[in-house]
Amino acid sequence: MITDRYGKPSLNRKLRDLGRIGAVIALVLFAAGAFAQERFDLVIKNGRVMDPETGFDGVANVGIRGGEIVSITTQALSGALEIDASGHVVSPGFIDFHVHGQDPFSIKVGLRDGVTSPLELEAGAYPVEAYYAGRAGKSQANYGASVGHMVVRLTKLDKLDLPGGLPLYADAVNRAAQDGSKWSTERTNPGSEERRAIMDGVEEGLKQGGLGIGFPVGYYTSVSSNEVFEVAELASKYNSFILTHVRYLSQIPPSGFLGIQEFLSAAQVHEVPLIVQHLPTNCLGLSQQCLDMLNTAREKGVKVAAEFYPWEKGSSIIGADYLAPGFQERIGMDYSDITMVATGETLDEESYKKYRAEQPGAAMIMHHIKKPDMLAAFNDPFAFVGSDAFPYIDKSGKPLAWDAAYEEGLGHPRGAGTHAKLLRMARENDSVSLMEAVAKLSFYQADFIDEMVPDMRVRGRMQEGMIADITIFDPATVTENSDYPAGKGALPSTGIPYVIVNGTVVVEDSKVLKDVYPGQPIRNPIID
Repeated sequence: MITDRYGKPSLNRKLRDLGRIGAVIALVLFAAGAFAQERFDLVIKNGRVMDPETGFDGVANVGIRGGEIVSITTQALSGALEIDASGHVVSPGFIDFHVHGQDPFSIKVGLRDGVTSPLELEAGAYPVEAYYAGRAGKSQANYGASVGHMVVRLTKLDKLDLPGGLPLYADAVNRAAQDGSKWSTERTNPGSEERRAIMDGVEEGLKQGGLGIGFPVGYYTSVSSNEVFEVAELASKYNSFILTHVRYLSQIPPSGFLGIQEFLSAAQVHEVPLIVQHLPTNCLGLSQQCLDMLNTAREKGVKVAAEFYPWEKGSSIIGADYLAPGFQERIGMDYSDITMVATGETLDEESYKKYRAEQPGAAMIMHHIKKPDMLAAFNDPFAFVGSDAFPYIDKSGKPLAWDAAYEEGLGHPRGAGTHAKLLRMARENDSVSLMEAVAKLSFYQADFIDEMVPDMRVRGRMQEGMIADITIFDPATVTENSDYPAGKGALPSTGIPYVIVNGTVVVEDSKVLKDVYPGQPIRNPIID
């Protein structure tokens, strides 16, 4: 039986293994001069091609036609457009499952960080159809969203209309607060009208092609476990998966450790794959113990992965449940560890209470992760990167125009520098190889969901027959430039001169090209 790295049966892996045999035969043909006279749309010359799935790591030329990688060879190739990648790595385009910033400016900043597929899988979207329709033909990167359990609750319990499907762009949390924030405070009973409405909404989203079900229950901890279990069962029904920002951002009982146990049980009972998002954020000083628990679950047959970002500060909304009074003991920080994004204000007790009461949806940055806990995930072979990139805003709290200066973007630097930072860390830290770092940015994400998301079977890999989503970076110089002070949060990464999306160059000589929209939907088949 062919299995994936999680021990699960994998038809995709079997087919890819057969494909590698074909690749060996093809290399012989290349040596004999086959394809030498062919002309490609794009040729990447002399780069160090790295493919985490096969382990291929060598200098080669890459021929691209019709948005697909057609040839990887040492033979000379000719193209209508040619890029000399000498001294650079040619890697799969970076895939990020945790991108809340879905506006053009935030996507542009992500492209400078090498991200070709910035997906909104934690909070998710609803209506799912509205999310996809709003981006068709207008996205510089690939796009996709899960069915957001939280977003469904906002629409069904608080009766909010979300035309674009994304609550952060509709001031949804502040609007819901005017009527009691039912999405975060109400428990629904099995069989009730409210529960049926939520179930129907989530199922509708899966039928509309949503990528799994996102459960950011850390923001609505009053939701019952039986609702979580009932909704998670839908993932099993539709051969899908679940993702979660677990309850209890805490290292004392009830802790993030307990929050993970809740979702592990749902994954095991319903036999659905699980991604635990930003694990160190919730587990804090228990991060290694949480990772050990996931490793034990995998040994017991649960398909589960952890996600992390390589930063020691996080960002979210000031009204989050985990910042309720008493957070100091639970999280190990104080009011002064919280800074408001729009104003740069460092909080005290009075301003903390004011913002939570009057602007619960306002974005903040908090210092709560210890470096050893972040590094525990960095070094774990089953943990991959998710930036948790929030939308960048201007001083008035609004999204920025595409051509706004990078210095105008206010927000957490992880939206601009997460992927370059991981590559820099790998360069400076012998515990993670460059190939492993590339895998944590691309292949591991695609590999985890490709049995359930056909679009991911042809991404996250540098192989013939794959979609030409490609990031080209200089391993000796790539670095993040974004930082926490105002004016630096959205500074773009350097050392990533070219980014290619579906065979089209979008970043050229470290500049994002204007009015180039090759992004395609990452979406499951629609079920009528």
